[in-house]
Amino acid sequence: MSAKKLFEESKAEIRERVDQLKKENITPGLAAIMTEDDPTAKLYVSLKMKDCQEVGIHSECIEIYNQPPEQREDILIRTIRKLNIRDDINGIIVQKPLPAYVNENRVFNFLDPRKDVDGLTPYNKGILMSDYDIDKDLLPCTAIGVVKLLDHYNIDVEGMFAVIVGRSDLVGRPLRILLEKKNATAICAHTKTKNKEELLKKADLVVTAAGRPPELYDTNSFRLTSDLIRNGSVVVNVGVRKSQTDGKLYFDIPNESDAGYQAILEKAYGLSPPLGSTGIMTRRHLIFNTLNATEKFKKTGIYDERRGYQEY
Repeated sequence: MSAKKLFEESKAEIRERVDQLKKENITPGLAAIMTEDDPTAKLYVSLKMKDCQEVGIHSECIEIYNQPPEQREDILIRTIRKLNIRDDINGIIVQKPLPAYVNENRVFNFLDPRKDVDGLTPYNKGILMSDYDIDKDLLPCTAIGVVKLLDHYNIDVEGMFAVIVGRSDLVGRPLRILLEKKNATAICAHTKTKNKEELLKKADLVVTAAGRPPELYDTNSFRLTSDLIRNGSVVVNVGVRKSQTDGKLYFDIPNESDAGYQAILEKAYGLSPPLGSTGIMTRRHLIFNTLNATEKFKKTGIYDERRGYQEY
């Protein structure tokens, strides 16, 4: 289940929307803030900046990981508040992972939800839990990307038992809600889940979003193998980490050149490859979220840090 062709086809629609906004003297702008010197995060951000450049969206990366740890949370909040009021920035990403000493809840309370293109503010999390528009509301990009990938390959998840390995705010938790909305029975398996292997063997849909490859993690590592899935299941890989030492990418499933990948492919009804699938879908939806945020900003509204987003 590759997404390369879909992403290339989407670029025409994206450029058309960008050109229309520019005719109105509006250039969409995306800002990414990096709080950690993390190789995987750096890779993600560089690819996002590249995508923006290709479709005509202004983008910038703000690195604050060289700041003293005891000051980093306050510097992050000040940076967010400055971006909130910039007219040339319509989308803001606080790139994860954040340092353990940064209070995520406090940080995202300061982010204008109209610019929250990762869907992590309390306001946008509330939208996800209530009545959302999957094509217009600002929801987590990877979770949406997985759903759109399944739709593209006409995989109807209604009635399926889905096991998502991982429970992050970016993937596992929102994806569970999105799949339930499409009438699947979905659970998030994690490090404390009992009999995780047995659950995986019963699943119609497996989404691997642990991001803890055995090559890089001694404890709580995870990699899906063919003996953990049943015949005819659908497998979607999300988890990936870049090594700080050798620069290689390691995934939650075997590399395409490995015999283990072929073994999964022979059993699965559908399988997303490590590269060129969910990562591209994440980037695709991030651009759409940035455009949606830009178009919403044409409406009249204010963001009051004490009371949240109010539209007039």
